[in-house]
Amino acid sequence: MESKFLIYIPYHDEDNYYEDGILTREAAVLYMLSKMGYANIISVKKPRTFLDKKRYTIHEEYYPDGTVEREVYNLFKSANTVQYRPLFSFNQVLNRRVWWGDGYQRTIAEIPDNISTDNTLVYSDNPFAVKLLYELKGKGCKVFFDSMDNFAIHPSLNDAEKSAALYGYKRISEFADIFTANSKQTCDYLAEKTGTNPVLIKNGVFTHSEASNIESLPAYQAIRKARARYRKVVGYAGKLGVRLDINLIKTITEKCKEILFVFVGSYLKDQKSSRLNQLMQNSENILLTGSVPSAYIHSVLDQFDLLMIPHSVGEAENGGDPEKLYHYLTRQRPIITTGILGVDEFEDEIMISNDADEWIKFINATDRMNKKSYNAEHITWETRFKPVLDVIENAGDM
Repeated sequence: MESKFLIYIPYHDEDNYYEDGILTREAAVLYMLSKMGYANIISVKKPRTFLDKKRYTIHEEYYPDGTVEREVYNLFKSANTVQYRPLFSFNQVLNRRVWWGDGYQRTIAEIPDNISTDNTLVYSDNPFAVKLLYELKGKGCKVFFDSMDNFAIHPSLNDAEKSAALYGYKRISEFADIFTANSKQTCDYLAEKTGTNPVLIKNGVFTHSEASNIESLPAYQAIRKARARYRKVVGYAGKLGVRLDINLIKTITEKCKEILFVFVGSYLKDQKSSRLNQLMQNSENILLTGSVPSAYIHSVLDQFDLLMIPHSVGEAENGGDPEKLYHYLTRQRPIITTGILGVDEFEDEIMISNDADEWIKFINATDRMNKKSYNAEHITWETRFKPVLDVIENAGDM
């Protein structure tokens, strides 16, 4: 197979992956592109000052042999990594993510001049990298831009950052060879704001990558220890923040004292709510385990009797696609969610309700099966991305 170059400019970069072992949509795309022959990878990390350097310890056990997570880990380790990293920047202090635009552009000097642009694909989901993407397009590279979360409306960003993200989306839509988004809502938003219709590619899951040796995992040990005191265990896996419906969680946990509610995840940056944290810490039947590396998430989900997504509906949403739901659907457990964007597709398989009383009734029911079993092959990453990967394979169509 002919070796090809991939310039990889994700929002969640390799430092994020080394820190928590979470396989994001970007990492899933990296894995699939590597299988298509894009073996020469230039990994562009977020601009950071020396003082803002990401500090972490790499845990090899997060990436077990035989998993997609290990293969992605190996891809990062063998990649040519570039990053703009000055000692200090007032611009960075004052403007946060807006500063990234200039920082990403400065990395152009570190990208080798001898790469064959005819054989080079640029992948990004990062609107703040617009200047770098534009320069790479000018050099003749093909650009694949994949809108993940809608950063133009994301609750973690301030107004200046949201404005910069929207500008990035508008400019990128003008020159990207492939322009995709992960939800209908984001597609509609970008079509209205940019005049370009993105291709809808929803999130997915790898069904062939599961690590079973979880006995030493702290989250697993905590769940096994706590569940003995309860007649049923309800689980949630995902980031914690403003999207969680605190009122709903408070009601169902107070009304279902014989049920253990487990939250597997950590707080999103800038979204640690004192009210949510107080509820988590003071409720005897709530267990907060922290995040779990992706390689083990399915084995952890198997410890629960029922799976839930107690998210707020409306302002706290960011137009995304609930990736956790796809992981849930592979486990053949009862699932209940609020009526957030993207779940209606599965109304025959899961319970969708915003009513706390209906949640309590569903949780207390003894039936362990979903409304009907679900064929997870329809929601694999490979199935989801096949239309786009076919276009990339036949580069002449781009």
